Amino acid sequence: MTARVELERMVSDWLGTDVNTRIAAVPVDAGDPQPPPIASYGDSAYPTAGGLAVFDSTRHPWVADRKQPPAAPALYVIVRGPIFFDGEPEPTAHRRVTSVPAKVGVHYITGDADSANARRDGSYTMRAVARSLRALSRTMPLLRNGINVVLGQGPMEFYPVVEAVGNHRVSGSLVVNYLVRDQNPEYV
Repeated sequence: MTARVELERMVSDWLGTDVNTRIAAVPVDAGDPQPPPIASYGDSAYPTAGGLAVFDSTRHPWVADRKQPPAAPALYVIVRGPIFFDGEPEPTAHRRVTSVPAKVGVHYITGDADSANARRDGSYTMRAVARSLRALSRTMPLLRNGINVVLGQGPMEFYPVVEAVGNHRVSGSLVVNYLVRDQNPEYV
């Protein structure tokens, strides 16, 4: 059990229904335009929540393959690094259930060729994403397939990266620290 599927899908599904509202309201410097909303996306073979270009590596192969998105601007949601579960069932039928840390990266992908504009829009969008994910953490319980997720105590990490993904670029990343718990490790 890795919790990777549940965590990525919880985050991407939430963002697909919430993030554009947050982007439209994010504060910007005088003279700066609002960042563009996340693009609409509709493909029945690879559906997304809210019909937006919010993709995760468990449902959208271009994310797992680090390829450019079919629509931009887009968000990629990816669990970063390993998840170390500690809490195995014991012979007495009691379960020692503990929460373990898991990091989720949300990456802003744009087709904007102007690096400064892309970085500006990525920074504003990541601020909106952070606010959206804080709202998600208040919708307890977050439970999917027996995996319980809570926003962790660690900091949110903002990265102003500029990295090519096909003809597009990552121009902002946010890493959020979550705690996950397998509520049903034996599927009983």
